[in-house]
Amino acid sequence: MYRLARLLLLISVPIILVATPLYVLITPGYVHRAYARPTFPPSTRFGQQERQRLSDVLVNYLRGRATLQEMQELRTDAGQIALRPSEVQHMVDVKQVTDGFFTAHVFASVLALASSIVLLKRRPLAWAHSVRQGIWIVIGVIAVVAVAAAADFDLFFTLFHRIFFQEGTWLFFYEDTLIQLYPLPFWIRAVAEISIIIVVGGAILYVASRWVEEWARRRDEP
Repeated sequence: MYRLARLLLLISVPIILVATPLYVLITPGYVHRAYARPTFPPSTRFGQQERQRLSDVLVNYLRGRATLQEMQELRTDAGQIALRPSEVQHMVDVKQVTDGFFTAHVFASVLALASSIVLLKRRPLAWAHSVRQGIWIVIGVIAVVAVAAAADFDLFFTLFHRIFFQEGTWLFFYEDTLIQLYPLPFWIRAVAEISIIIVVGGAILYVASRWVEEWARRRDEP
């Protein structure tokens, strides 16, 4: 039982750390703050308020707060349909990916909680070691992502999309709504902030693991 609990915790920790930032990133407020930055590139098609309104529907669709029909029927201030069919389909694909991450996060959280209950009662040192191992796995992934993104973000962005989306379904023109709403600088900063959130979360867990380890050793002292 303890070996299984350690394995489940080791698997769960990286999933939780990687998926947690999506709860921050995929919100209207996050996008609004990005638009409000003085250095954020302006849209050649949309004003600030229009841009926010259009983005809100897309983000709410990803979070299940807007329907596919609402997104398909979304119109610009000029009365035009905002998204081409290929853009709508890409948002459907994105939702499938993000839903997968959110679902994995829920399952991983439940498994981590159950494993923690089992281990902290009788094997607190095993809990601490498993948590730290999971953290180091994530740190390794973050290091690879950081190096790849810093070396050539365009290539990194392309490879990322090829992993999760069918070839050619995520390429759009500069004037298309998705590019106007979320230009490349948006994603560069988003990747950086996701990495920071993951590192902070990992640091908190690391401190917790050290505290548990110290508590366990003091408890076992004669």
